[in-house]
Amino acid sequence: MSTMASVERVGRAWRLHRDGDNAGAIREFDSIVSANPDNVDALYGLGLAHKALGDFGAAADAFARALDRTESALSAVQTASHVEGNLGDNDLETNFDDRYMMLTRMLSQRLEDVGAAKS
Repeated sequence: MSTMASVERVGRAWRLHRDGDNAGAIREFDSIVSANPDNVDALYGLGLAHKALGDFGAAADAFARALDRTESALSAVQTASHVEGNLGDNDLETNFDDRYMMLTRMLSQRLEDVGAAKS
């Protein structure tokens, strides 16, 4: 197993995907997810690499796992925002929730792309 930092490994996996080596990207993303099952960036990339190879079932699984983690993170950020006295689901005073809101939309769209809907 590589001792390369997780961020660097995710970047390497994304490069493999962009270069069209989706099988290599899948191996790298799988390795990252095995070490850190909550790595949304690796799960999203894993889904895209599977989708590129036409494996829509595996893509849907990766996207669904990423969406579950993203929704949990968004909920936690929104709860913290409410505790701090901010009302509403989009805390305009910070950008902490923006990433998760964007990822939630993107992952939902990707699930639709591969013919799966979040249940």
